[in-house]
Amino acid sequence: MDDLPPVDQVADGDSKQKRGTEAGEEAAPSKRKKTVAKKNSPENAVVYDPVTMRKPKKKNCVSIVSWNVAGLRAFLKKASEDLETLVAEESPDIFCIQEHKLQEGKHGEDARAAFHKYFPECSHGYWNFSTVKKGYSGTAILSKKKPLRVTYGLTHEEHSENDEEGRIITAEFDSFYIVNTYVPNSGAGLKRLDFRVQEWDVALSNHVKALEEKEGKPVVLVGDMNCAAEEIDIHSPKTNLRSAGFTIEERESFAKRYLKNGLTDAFRTLHPGVIGYTYWGYRFNLRAKNKGWRLDYFLVSDSLFRSSVYDCYHLPSFMGSDHAPLGISVEIDA
Repeated sequence: MDDLPPVDQVADGDSKQKRGTEAGEEAAPSKRKKTVAKKNSPENAVVYDPVTMRKPKKKNCVSIVSWNVAGLRAFLKKASEDLETLVAEESPDIFCIQEHKLQEGKHGEDARAAFHKYFPECSHGYWNFSTVKKGYSGTAILSKKKPLRVTYGLTHEEHSENDEEGRIITAEFDSFYIVNTYVPNSGAGLKRLDFRVQEWDVALSNHVKALEEKEGKPVVLVGDMNCAAEEIDIHSPKTNLRSAGFTIEERESFAKRYLKNGLTDAFRTLHPGVIGYTYWGYRFNLRAKNKGWRLDYFLVSDSLFRSSVYDCYHLPSFMGSDHAPLGISVEIDA
């Protein structure tokens, strides 16, 4: 993430690989590929395949798609065909992106306008920007239906005004909230680890609970959580125990603040024991080898998951970023 990436270490001795792209660096060229074959994954593992494991599409479901685009300008240059196909095939009601790296104002208007053209039905767009560093972070929500309310930052926290990195957007709809987030990476040398687990996770968790309890609606927390929650969520767990995104501290915080605090990991609950990576480093052909991390999530209020979540799925064949898009279908009125 950003300029503070976790390290991909692989068991067969490949060199370390930083994830993501630096500010101003273009993403890898877009090229649609078939779903990664099971033979390239750990022995005896089951790898998620949307062709065979995704449920049939169902009418009257709200479709939400999320994608860390790793820099929107580069993404649009390399992934226009993939994005067009994704929108045509999925017709998302809500589309969330992370790490767009744009600046507020005229600097990013052209890229935002170009991106919106792919979503003629999602006429309502909301963008949050980093104000402390150029070419860094950022989140956005596009929606077919106008939300009742949109807020930026952690509005139920005393330091909410200090979301200077543009990492949170919350949109309220008739029956639920959606919180789109790009969680800070603990960074090289784990220099932001304490901030990540002692401040950010606590504040985000409190924000979600306040929406549920004070506002009285369930929440869909979506985005790049920058944490592989379990060993099955990373290709080489033993060599990454002190890598940002897989430390004991981050995984314990993830479990305590989210999974044991009223949220359900939709993909893992629907696909127990299944490998479903969402991020691969660019170097060493890691995506083709399926040596990746599951960093992107839909975490859903327990009550909403039990009553209304129909499917949660990954779409690894869509290229243009070091992350894959993922989606969720919810049987609820937006």
